[in-house]
Amino acid sequence: MYKPAPPRPKKTNIVRSRNGCKSCRERKTKCDEQRPICGTCKRLGKICETIRPEIKFRMVAGPSANGKPCSPTPSQELQSQVTSEQNSLSRTFGNLDLIKSLQHVERDIFYSTYWEDSCLPALHPLFHWTSRLAGEHPILSDAILALSSCNLSRQHAERRTLSTSSMGSYSPSLVHQTRSQLYYSSAIKRFTALNQFDYQSNATMVLAVLILFAYVESSMGNFHGFNCHVDGLTRLLTELPESSGDAMMNALLTSWMQVRYVVWWARAYFSSIDVHQQLPSISLPRSLTGGCNSIQERRVTGLSIMCESHRINSQTILRHWSHGLGSKDPHQDGHQVNDEEYTTYCLLLSEQSKRLDDWLASLPPSEQPIYTDVVHNSESDDSNPPIHFQTHDAALNFAYYVVARIMQGTGILRNLHTKDPKTLDHECREEEPWVRILLQIAKGADMHTSLSRNNYTIGFSGLLLAGLLRCQSLPLGLEIQSWLQKLQDLQPTEEGAFPVYQSLGVAKAINQQKMIGRDIFAVTQPLDDGGGTPKVTAYNSQSIDNLVFYGKCRLSGCLFVDCVSIDGSDGMG
Repeated sequence: MYKPAPPRPKKTNIVRSRNGCKSCRERKTKCDEQRPICGTCKRLGKICETIRPEIKFRMVAGPSANGKPCSPTPSQELQSQVTSEQNSLSRTFGNLDLIKSLQHVERDIFYSTYWEDSCLPALHPLFHWTSRLAGEHPILSDAILALSSCNLSRQHAERRTLSTSSMGSYSPSLVHQTRSQLYYSSAIKRFTALNQFDYQSNATMVLAVLILFAYVESSMGNFHGFNCHVDGLTRLLTELPESSGDAMMNALLTSWMQVRYVVWWARAYFSSIDVHQQLPSISLPRSLTGGCNSIQERRVTGLSIMCESHRINSQTILRHWSHGLGSKDPHQDGHQVNDEEYTTYCLLLSEQSKRLDDWLASLPPSEQPIYTDVVHNSESDDSNPPIHFQTHDAALNFAYYVVARIMQGTGILRNLHTKDPKTLDHECREEEPWVRILLQIAKGADMHTSLSRNNYTIGFSGLLLAGLLRCQSLPLGLEIQSWLQKLQDLQPTEEGAFPVYQSLGVAKAINQQKMIGRDIFAVTQPLDDGGGTPKVTAYNSQSIDNLVFYGKCRLSGCLFVDCVSIDGSDGMG
């Protein structure tokens, strides 16, 4: 029988330290690994720097079809420090490797930092509160990171290898968009796991999550997904007790209503005439109809007045053409609005005008235009000098006020109704001074700020397009086109979630009609597309190649309906 083999003698009794300090390692002495300073460093008065093992990651491919392990390709190998993703993200946004998204902690920290620096300034101050609660509620954290990465994907465009004129030459960042979808899916999964107790005990948190979901869908131009959240949030609000004095609830409702008006505006540009005639009125909740105590509440009140005035004005104007679409006569005058209808529409606009007067009366001096006594040089100065404000938010809010005034003008309605030859070619006499002021406000705003701060509200590009449809002056129309051209030269993607190149393409087409003596008062799509498809790989949800123009010939005074091709190729990068 064999006896057990005797133990092998140790070569040395030294036990090597793997977590010692750098000083002891260099001195080749045993470190007692005391913290925060080892005994040797304390005795010698040296700095005790702990040695950490270097951690590297490597992607290993699975076995191939023949059972042999596959050699990893260069693109599959990732050997870097744990912080390599954060370092690479700080260097560039455009060329990121999807493999790095596996490093969840670093990725979350990066998007959280971007949220704090770039997203919060464009949102209601309420969302500073949500940021503090994110650590306690994973669902809230996922929703925040979904919106942050979505915003980053849209702010950092990638040039397309192949593109069509209707889709533009740029697409959002694929890496950031992919991560946004992952965060969003995680948040949706957590949300579906909530029960009735969660809804009641954490109502404000649930509302905040739903509003963040709505902002994601609005940014993506997903009208179907947005309407799903509208239905869910509406049901939730009906189950909650009335709390008009709750500041937190009012702040949530203010944020909620702002995104609703943004989506309403996007649907109004562009839909078919039938859809446009049926666009609903979106009323403010009762708790927000009182006094405007903050700039955010003044914004959402101004948006409500502007959108409702736009709805009444545009639907009334389009009624003059609504029955002439099938006519073979290009000068078909369509439907004549009778006296009773005309009086009703004027009264509705008068009610909105009174609301706007109250809004202006509540505007503090700090949010009003800054008037100076500077004398401009008539030889070189712009005929429409910029109008400045103390803050960007104040400028944008006042722009909403101006567009509401434009839409409350009854000059076009009256002249279309009476067809008085004395007013021929002067239908927009009341509205054009306000259109000029709108352009001056846009000129006074910083374009870079507009591109970053208008992500979750209606931006200047959409407002100027509305103003252009209430303007018969060709020089003023060309100035609006010039401003849009400068904006697309700076960033040929979107502003206020509205594609800049589409606004520019439509503005050019409208001005071309003005040059041949035709005034355009409304535009729609030939066939409605439901708002298009979500903007996952594009900056526009709709492929707009042709639009129906509703206008009037200046010389004859006859109304016309014409399908016009939109050439936006040189406005798309």
